[in-house]
Amino acid sequence: MPIATSEIKRRVLQGDPTVSSEFCRAWLQEVSRTFALNIRVLPRDLEEVVRLAYLFMRIADTVEDDRQMPPEVRQELLEKFVRCFDGKGGDPGDIRSFVEALPPDWRSDDHPDRFLVVHCHHVFSVYRTVPVELRKPVDERVREMCGGMIHYALKREADGWFQLGTSQELLDYCYFVAGTVGLMLTDLFAGSGMSQARKAKLKANAVGFGLALQLVNIARDIPADGTRRTIFVPEDICQARGVRPCELWEEDHRQAASQVLLDLVRLADREVRAAQAYILDLPWYRFRLRLFCLWPLLMSQDTLSLLAGDPAAALAGRVKITRPQVRRILWTTMVTCWSNLALKFQFASRNNLLRKQLRESMA
Repeated sequence: MPIATSEIKRRVLQGDPTVSSEFCRAWLQEVSRTFALNIRVLPRDLEEVVRLAYLFMRIADTVEDDRQMPPEVRQELLEKFVRCFDGKGGDPGDIRSFVEALPPDWRSDDHPDRFLVVHCHHVFSVYRTVPVELRKPVDERVREMCGGMIHYALKREADGWFQLGTSQELLDYCYFVAGTVGLMLTDLFAGSGMSQARKAKLKANAVGFGLALQLVNIARDIPADGTRRTIFVPEDICQARGVRPCELWEEDHRQAASQVLLDLVRLADREVRAAQAYILDLPWYRFRLRLFCLWPLLMSQDTLSLLAGDPAAALAGRVKITRPQVRRILWTTMVTCWSNLALKFQFASRNNLLRKQLRESMA
């Protein structure tokens, strides 16, 4: 029977060194219910390392996202975090140095993301038990992600706001925070008996798989991101529609902002095609890997349809697919995941619906 999160938190705060595994499993549910749902379908040899990799990336993202901290402070923190990925599972001294450099008020903060960051030594404790061949892709991609945050994302702030100038900058940002995840997953998936030819095919679309999911999140979260002084929508897309990024939430500019949102939907849809190809290239008999990738992709595609169907409503508040839609995705993919033909039909129905909605939006 699962232990209550409150009990795990109590043991963490009391310094119980035996709670690490339980903490990692419970805290994934706290920081991402969607990912916690997906990860259960992975083969046992991959479930643990992917869980830990997600928690590490969530830690880096939590630091990078905090606009209350000056960019140079976040840069120092991310550099300290990178040093923990030394190929040996994290030196306790480096981990302690990272935690001690965090803002003092984080230690008493109950927010799940910050609690995870402050107590990240538990994640590293479990990580050291992972075979070195599985740690290697995680080390490489976490270092790359943090490097991108340090040398790219933090350079694009002005007056406490994160802003992007061009569509290429958006794609570059998405590469660092999501494309690297696609590459990491490919290395982990391919390490369990796939041929080099299969791995090469997967790598060709691995970045697109990550970008597709990230671009959908960005398009969906425009209102929420604005509340934390973040604008991922590039200035060039806004200018083409006659609106400034800071005006995307204003009712007076709702029509132009809706066209901006639809442009983002088109950009995401382009990467969705790569994500579909990625899944089709996974061996049909590795159905657990297919399901792990199918669920977030189909949920993302259904979200794109919601955005395209009513962009004005989406800009007024975050849209979300329903629980019945999620259940339908889970059940239908149990059947379709075995067949490329069935998957292509499932993909085509969503592709055609979105194409129709985008055409109607231009009418």
